[in-house]
Amino acid sequence: MPLKVRMDGQIEEIDSVSEAADFLQRWPLERRGHVYRSALNACSAAIAAQISESDAMKVFTGFARVADILVAESGPSMMLETRTVQSRMPKQGRQVPK
Repeated sequence: MPLKVRMDGQIEEIDSVSEAADFLQRWPLERRGHVYRSALNACSAAIAAQISESDAMKVFTGFARVADILVAESGPSMMLETRTVQSRMPKQGRQVPK
């Protein structure tokens, strides 16, 4: 299942480590930090067969979440996330602990 990310108002599908690496090469210089470097290093390591492509894509997914460019898919997993967030919200009338 491709990972969908948003850049410059466009949604891109990332199907492989090489596509993830290409996306990272186009990432704005001023937004390249520690998480970006981790994702780029993971993609490079997977291309060199030093780590699995699956592990590299997990790191890239983490980068996309932190950078707030991950496009959420609607489906069962999205519904689970929504319920989890809602369950942590205080109920009506309860005092929020200080």
